Amino acid sequence: MKKQLMIFSMVTLLLVIGFSGCTQQQSGNNLPNDGSSNTVDPVVQRAEPYISKIDTSNITLRSYANSIIKNCPPNNKETQVNAIYRYIVENYNYVSDPRGVEFIQSPQETMQVKGGDCEDLAIFLDSLLENIGIKTYLVLTDTHAYSLAYNIDTNKLWTYVEQSLIKQVEKDSGENIRQTHNQTFVLEANHNWYYGGEGSPLDTRIDYLNISYKIVSNKPLHLYIVPSKQDFNLLSSGDTFNHYPSCELEDILSTEGVCPHLDKYGGIILSNSNGNDATVTVNLMFYFHPSFYELFKNETITSYKIDNTNCVVLDATAGVYGYPGFDGGLTGEKIAIDPLTKEYVYLD
Repeated sequence: MKKQLMIFSMVTLLLVIGFSGCTQQQSGNNLPNDGSSNTVDPVVQRAEPYISKIDTSNITLRSYANSIIKNCPPNNKETQVNAIYRYIVENYNYVSDPRGVEFIQSPQETMQVKGGDCEDLAIFLDSLLENIGIKTYLVLTDTHAYSLAYNIDTNKLWTYVEQSLIKQVEKDSGENIRQTHNQTFVLEANHNWYYGGEGSPLDTRIDYLNISYKIVSNKPLHLYIVPSKQDFNLLSSGDTFNHYPSCELEDILSTEGVCPHLDKYGGIILSNSNGNDATVTVNLMFYFHPSFYELFKNETITSYKIDNTNCVVLDATAGVYGYPGFDGGLTGEKIAIDPLTKEYVYLD
């Protein structure tokens, strides 16, 4: 079974995403429990050094996880999973093992180092989630390790993924998304002042433009938000011009506000139609809201069905543009092990 949600792809990020389904090929408690056999299941034997490090009941880890999810809605596993995943990819680094050594860290050691390799970060992630009551699996491949979070609604998760990735785009883009302009000047009598763009359509990666403003003047002014600089020229020549009526203000001396969801790179006009010069201070911010659908349109949420229950991939090595459901296009055998029961399933 496999489930995917189309979420988005940012051309400049060069993320390589894959998608996998899941069939349950084998399951059960694979350790002898009656003392009648000394045979140890080879899958469990291979996984034991890793799952033995997963700490599912530890007050320090429980407190640490709770500090990460403190602002999440209560009993909302999807936002909790996203919050803990985001915290790890934003604050923990990939650190390789020492040369020639398979060094497996405990969660506490990973906290101390602030990083680890794929197994270490998966162990850490599983430990944090288990300590707040979210069931997990450790997934082992020939070359990689990651986690699964059990019983996650991918439709709900999608909303939190979107918010997190847009915040990351905003953080990395800086002035490309938020443009500010602060100025004090004299606006002569019967003159107009304009700040903004030429009126070009917004880039497809931008959903809309917000113009926020704070204006102080010693003489009353008229404020317009317009779709283009051409409208400023028309106003100045006394011709009919286009503007957004809901954002128009008359006889202002001090005001602040936002004109939202503009579909062109327009701007703001201040008009001084009285007979006296005005001293004006403006604080402007043009905010270009990124389009999640355009930036991340080729991404998918990868999940598996185990016991007919949805389990979402959590790869803590994916970096800040990773997200719950990112799986990196891994191929080959994948085995998911329950750290408590040691039951396992093959994923393909």
